[in-house]
Amino acid sequence: MAKTPKKEINLSEVAPKKGIIQKLFNKHSERKTILSKIREHNVKNFLFYTNVDNIYLILENGIRLLSQKNLKKGEEYTVWTYLENDNSIGLEFDSSTRASFWKWALEAGLSVEEVGVIGINPAKLAENTIKDWSIDENSNIVYVYENIPVKTIEWIMVKDRKNLDKIKVIVESNDLDIAVYFGEKGNIKEVGKK
Repeated sequence: MAKTPKKEINLSEVAPKKGIIQKLFNKHSERKTILSKIREHNVKNFLFYTNVDNIYLILENGIRLLSQKNLKKGEEYTVWTYLENDNSIGLEFDSSTRASFWKWALEAGLSVEEVGVIGINPAKLAENTIKDWSIDENSNIVYVYENIPVKTIEWIMVKDRKNLDKIKVIVESNDLDIAVYFGEKGNIKEVGKK
């Protein structure tokens, strides 16, 4: 009997299905593979790109799946389809060229002042998530299928002075263990201490 060819799945839309045996004996197997791969490639952080105005809500609620975002009256959240999906959050390796993101940003007509970059600590992410992850090997994007808690955020970088001070105040007043950086013309300066 001929085998049915495996159907390609879009990892940003749905997590790979696991059989009952895999669920029992290989829990978090993909996560373990990804953590091993990032150690090999000296990846220190996963990167999440967002509109700088979204950082306030992220510092309050973490990075949430689109399907689980509940905004209060008057709150706004700008969705960038590059890494945000209904059922997954995509994170790039910090060692990537980031060419895919900047190509997407250019096509979307974004200004660099609108971009906020969030560094996620992979070890803390592993400790604070329950579901397994998956990876798109071609783009080196890791997909997480649940909300990402604030405590996994290691640093934030913005290129917008107006929002920089507000972010710094939120981090300091909530005693968050997050470094805040200002990036300007290729120079990055730490403005908030952990």
